[in-house]
Amino acid sequence: MRSLIKQINILGVSYTIEEVDTVNKTNPRRGEINYLTNEIKIDKNMPASLKEQVLMHEILHAVFDLIGLDKLSEDEKKVQSIATALHHVFSYNGPIFSS
Repeated sequence: MRSLIKQINILGVSYTIEEVDTVNKTNPRRGEINYLTNEIKIDKNMPASLKEQVLMHEILHAVFDLIGLDKLSEDEKKVQSIATALHHVFSYNGPIFSS
């Protein structure tokens, strides 16, 4: 079983990634980002491919927030659509950048 990375640098900001049993006790959800603590929580009870897609979703929230696109970051449907598309592109094609 694949596991997610534990840390990611998004535009110079380091975020920790934690797989948890319950992401949010008040509002059920698959993933969540905390901009104050730089933490991303992902529900660990999902299949690996869904966890990856949810992580992409949370990464996009961070990117949009960091580049000042607050309205886009708050639009869950747009973030989800872009996350789904990017997850598919990167999953289907494997590494697309060489060092």
